[in-house]
Amino acid sequence: MKAFLMASLLGASALAFGADQNAIQLLKDPGAPRKLQRQDIVTLERFEQMFMMDARSPGLAAMLKRNAFRHKQKAVPTLIKVMKESKYPEQNRWHATMLLAQIMGEKSAPFIAKFTDHPHWMMRVASLKALLGLRQAEYTAVYAKALRDPSLIVRVQALDNISKLGITKLAPNVWSMMYDQTNYTGNEGTRKRTSIVKSIIRTLGDVRFDKAKRPLAKLIQKPMYQDLIEDLDYSLEKITGERSPNGVGERRKFWSKLAAADSKKI
Repeated sequence: MKAFLMASLLGASALAFGADQNAIQLLKDPGAPRKLQRQDIVTLERFEQMFMMDARSPGLAAMLKRNAFRHKQKAVPTLIKVMKESKYPEQNRWHATMLLAQIMGEKSAPFIAKFTDHPHWMMRVASLKALLGLRQAEYTAVYAKALRDPSLIVRVQALDNISKLGITKLAPNVWSMMYDQTNYTGNEGTRKRTSIVKSIIRTLGDVRFDKAKRPLAKLIQKPMYQDLIEDLDYSLEKITGERSPNGVGERRKFWSKLAAADSKKI
């Protein structure tokens, strides 16, 4: 009986390993010859044609998802083709990226991560979004690079990944964004903050960057940062574990005491 169970377990492991290898090979060489039934060929051709439709077509996203999951791994070559070719609408290429991640799971992460270098910002965002959905915290170099992306939307998504995945290792990279002039508009001396500054401040709290505690406590005292008071308070609470009182004045007083006490230690 024990021998039978052991043989069964080994057989199941071999099958699982074989399935993983097939999936990886499919990602590496989606154009390799495959055995498909005639019906599959017809429906997969229709599936590919759906990606040429106007991305604003009602119900298109649901239709793409339904067909992708109907074919599962058989849909992978089509999804990869759509991701790679510019003839398809960008939003549909976004859908293809998300569907590939959902069908192939973590095995698709290395392939999807390559699209963070794609020329079009939407595909770079799609890649980051898919990696977040797959809970891929180990792609720190990818996220660090995305924090300096020319597109503000890509930078915001990179912050979201770092925040939700709790990547504390990248806290200094996030902090440096406070001094990155691409996150501000206008000429020197008259620069204004863009909306990403709020995301930067909140991410610092989410990754518990202790070195930012005193500078943030100082910023919250200044009237010119009134628009950021909720974000600053959020991060300070996250970093310190303290709960501030309600009211702007009370909060400033609360954090000013903390900053003073912290400076004495230094």
